[in-house]
Amino acid sequence: MSTFLEKHKRQPKIFIDLPSQGKFYNSDVVSKTEGLAVFGMTAMDEIMLKTPDALFSGEATAQVMKSCIPDIIDPWKLVGYDIDYILLSIRIATYGEKIDITTKCPHCDTTNEGVVNLQQLLEHVNTYEVEKSFKLGNLEFIIQPITYRETTDYSIQSFTLEKQISQADKLSLDSKDRDKMLNDLYQEAAQLSLRVAVSYIAEVIEGEEKEADRETILAWITDNDLEFFDKVKSTLGELTEKWKLPNFEYTCQNEECGKIFPTNLDMDYSNFFGTRSLHSRSLIS
Repeated sequence: MSTFLEKHKRQPKIFIDLPSQGKFYNSDVVSKTEGLAVFGMTAMDEIMLKTPDALFSGEATAQVMKSCIPDIIDPWKLVGYDIDYILLSIRIATYGEKIDITTKCPHCDTTNEGVVNLQQLLEHVNTYEVEKSFKLGNLEFIIQPITYRETTDYSIQSFTLEKQISQADKLSLDSKDRDKMLNDLYQEAAQLSLRVAVSYIAEVIEGEEKEADRETILAWITDNDLEFFDKVKSTLGELTEKWKLPNFEYTCQNEECGKIFPTNLDMDYSNFFGTRSLHSRSLIS
């Protein structure tokens, strides 16, 4: 039965094009990559983002992306900078373009109040290069961002290992047994760090030959010289850093200080969507 309430259903607030231009997706991930309608969050979306277990597993964020952008079919296969762009868009559609921030000056500890225009951040993300590459000797490494599923899985594994290491250090064990347990956990952490780095490598090319199997690349890097891996890791770090939300400069409001310092938004999703203001994180001490 129809009802007059149908006329008051939520409507899309903005339309977006994905920064990746859909390069990494097929029709099972998104139905289109341009002109995606973005709706504001529902009450259920906001509740999901305040559920700790759903946030920790990534399920809350995935479900909110599907709810607010119906053209997204499988949010778990979206890549990093598309996700940042999508979440900024959902925030704008729900609360508007501007967000109040509170940040502390690292020079004088003054608490500063200000406003950030999220539309400007959107425009910055839209300038990201879709793919990157770098060379080491005769080898060319093609780099691409990892998926939301991979990011979430690695974050959970890292959190779990950190918790296990902390607990193991406090166990009432013989020092030899405790040292062995800690050593095993540190080895797992090192292996995870290596696997995360390799996950960004889409393929390695030398001349006409290409290798795209991740396990093969992982084994090859694992058995290679440490100096080689350090170069790969540092280069990957520089490249992936460019795919993150940009930092911005803030001027301390304390007249006796007035110094400029870099800061960024706290993208903790429960805060980013659950309130109309945020704390930023200063990037220097």
